[in-house]
Amino acid sequence: MSWLHPNIIANKREHASVSEIVQCFRDRRTVLNQLAFLITGNQPAAGQAVVNARSLTLAGSSPFSEWLFEWAKAATITSAISGNAEGIRACEPAYRNQRCRHLEHLSQGDDAEREFNLNFVLQTDPLSVISGLDPLSRAILVLRVAIRSSIQDCVVHLNVPRAIVLAATCRAMTWLHDLRTKQAIGNSTPSSSAFRADSSP
Repeated sequence: MSWLHPNIIANKREHASVSEIVQCFRDRRTVLNQLAFLITGNQPAAGQAVVNARSLTLAGSSPFSEWLFEWAKAATITSAISGNAEGIRACEPAYRNQRCRHLEHLSQGDDAEREFNLNFVLQTDPLSVISGLDPLSRAILVLRVAIRSSIQDCVVHLNVPRAIVLAATCRAMTWLHDLRTKQAIGNSTPSSSAFRADSSP
């Protein structure tokens, strides 16, 4: 997975214990719940996604302690996507004739940029994200900023065609860029023209 940092893989790590897993999901519950909520758009479903992710982590092969939180984020996001799969795939037709010309949207950015974007998204009112983006573009936004997912990672996670993922990525990342810009000048509402992907006949 793209969130497995090479520096972490390179070194010998200890597997997390059951108590460490339980503590991680307890201590990081607010963040995990918010990431799930951004995908599901529903608080009870988001809470259940976190519960399911913890159960799967406890039942499966224990992750390394060093990247337990990254594992918890990935498991929670995967659970939330699974729970909202129908809503996510229902968005596909809206992107079928869209093309993105922003090469920067293909890049994952460096660690500092990804951390900034994640913190920015977590500090943004979740309801403004939910109202500003559809379920597909929200899921992509979370995948890109929370667990460093590439375009291909998103294709696999969401089970949608690459062209659809590219177009929805354009919407998500352009929306994020516009919101950051507007908040920088004191306006926290993203413009209706945030989606600048080009339509093709």
